[in-house]
Amino acid sequence: MDNIISKNISTARVICILSLVYVHFPPFFGDIVEIHSFTEYLATLISNVIGRNSVPLLSVISGYLIVKTFYKYDFKLLLKNKILTLLIPLVTWNCISFIKDLVINSSTIENINALNYFFAIYDTPGIVPLYFLRDIFICVMLTPALIYISTTLNTKITILTLTLLSIFITDSYIFINDAILVFFFVGIVIAKKNINLKIFEGKYITFICLLCLLTIINIRIYITQYDSDIYINTALTTFARFFGAIVFWNITCFLSKTTRIMKHSSIIFFTFCSHTIIIEIMWRIALRCDITSMSYTYLGLFIISPVLVFIISQMIYKVMMVTFPKIEIMLTGKRSIKILDSKGL
Repeated sequence: MDNIISKNISTARVICILSLVYVHFPPFFGDIVEIHSFTEYLATLISNVIGRNSVPLLSVISGYLIVKTFYKYDFKLLLKNKILTLLIPLVTWNCISFIKDLVINSSTIENINALNYFFAIYDTPGIVPLYFLRDIFICVMLTPALIYISTTLNTKITILTLTLLSIFITDSYIFINDAILVFFFVGIVIAKKNINLKIFEGKYITFICLLCLLTIINIRIYITQYDSDIYINTALTTFARFFGAIVFWNITCFLSKTTRIMKHSSIIFFTFCSHTIIIEIMWRIALRCDITSMSYTYLGLFIISPVLVFIISQMIYKVMMVTFPKIEIMLTGKRSIKILDSKGL
């Protein structure tokens, strides 16, 4: 893989995961609701423009990278690797979340759907954003079929079909978020057809996509004040994600040239898995300090929350690795690196 693309991908992981913090910050948790003040509008705009629309790029990257490994290694070995890197952390972190709920919220096993809470069988797990790991694993299982489709069918029609299905089929049990498959497939197409990523880069395309993204999100904010159709909202959200992926790729390209953010990519997964637990603790402390929702103090805390969460998560990571070094296998799935290394990866 080109060294520049590799650096961009490493940077993208860090930027997208830190941006995701905005989506899971109370009290709105990234939802678009009725707006009553400027701070509510700004928080909603940030969480949807920066938070929600950075995530599709992670799916594109996953699809792009799977093609690079699919032809190199035995598919069974690849699945074994993904079980260790995706499913083991999914279950481990949800167990940690349950212990947290048990201690802080006095939850019991009878109060939850255990299959979903721990394994995300057909709905979101205890740590909600970890459904991404489950859905990506399903995408990996479908990779042979997706690669075959990308080489035999018209890719534009296929992407359009997948997009329409993700909009109108709202109760699929195969994927918790059907849009993940769309962007995973886009990544496969880019890699399989060796599309030059430069066509997605540049000041003008970034400006146009950012303008479209802001317009769509503001339309969503406006129509949410009234009774809006679920399919219209889903369609707008999906189209915004396409623009968001391009915008964040360009931000990534710029930051990979001007900063060394990519050096954190190897440990940013820990931040991804732990960020909702850290946010909950931060929010409890904020309430005890009488920081009221949507005050300007709240807005300041909200804006810097990705940086705070990252710093706290890395402090916890370093302490845990010193105290319980073997637990890294369970928390980050790093055992898989050694397994694949023994096979030549």
